[in-house]
Amino acid sequence: MIKKANLADIIARKKQGELDKFQVAYYDSETLGMQIEIRKIPLSKYMNLVENIDGETVHGMNALIYECCPMFKENVKEAMEIYEVGEPMDLPSAVLEDQLNEIKDIVEIINTFYGLDKIGEDIKN
Repeated sequence: MIKKANLADIIARKKQGELDKFQVAYYDSETLGMQIEIRKIPLSKYMNLVENIDGETVHGMNALIYECCPMFKENVKEAMEIYEVGEPMDLPSAVLEDQLNEIKDIVEIINTFYGLDKIGEDIKN
């Protein structure tokens, strides 16, 4: 039996939804020997970034990681000089020493924020 909707329940669900929108995960980087904080970004921004990842290019994955990991936006100019990169979006692969396995792992964590891990499981089954 379906429960009748009432405004108090809908308001409570909306407030919970607002809390759920802010999601944070951490990735243990072996390359860096520390955790990288990963934050969920708005769906529209995520979709725009994902649409630009053609065949999982490193550039596209870098852009996604750059937007979702606050650490890459700190001291950007200094980091760009130290890692000798031309644009901020290239920092993730430079900092992670081009370790494709770590880059892909972080992208997979980002995808779980939007339920894409569940889609992969359904396809496997």
